[in-house]
Amino acid sequence: MKAWWDSLQERERRTLMIGGGALIVILFYFMIWLPGHQGAEQLERDVVEARLLHTFMQQAHREAQTFGGSTQQTPNANGSGQGLFALADQSARQAGLGNAIRRVEPSGENRVRVNLENAGFDDTIDWLVTLHARHGISVDNLTVRTGDAPGRGNVQMQLEGAD
Repeated sequence: MKAWWDSLQERERRTLMIGGGALIVILFYFMIWLPGHQGAEQLERDVVEARLLHTFMQQAHREAQTFGGSTQQTPNANGSGQGLFALADQSARQAGLGNAIRRVEPSGENRVRVNLENAGFDDTIDWLVTLHARHGISVDNLTVRTGDAPGRGNVQMQLEGAD
């Protein structure tokens, strides 16, 4: 190999050295740097996706706790021993719907009909969410008609207690 190198002219040796250096740079770029860089970019994308998934899962967990976290209670086992009828009336009054209550009446076993007149929509929805979250009570039938003012309405519903 040494004899062959010595037999080359100075110009040929310089060309081979520059070509060899270029080959080393090209091999380094395509075999080491580029795959490593692409892998790092993929890992960054995976981390962003994992963070988004984690955020979504935390939000879903909070919503699950809010809307169904304590549905083990039944209307008759809410700590005060009251039935669905009394619970619906009392909780509606506590939710600020006392002036809107027109009728609360039993509608079969573990069911009650509630009629609200000129009730605030937000207050009504908050009340229903609370009933579901704390006592497992669900809305079986719901009719809403516009009321006298924006955001207010006449509501007829049938509530059903948890079994």
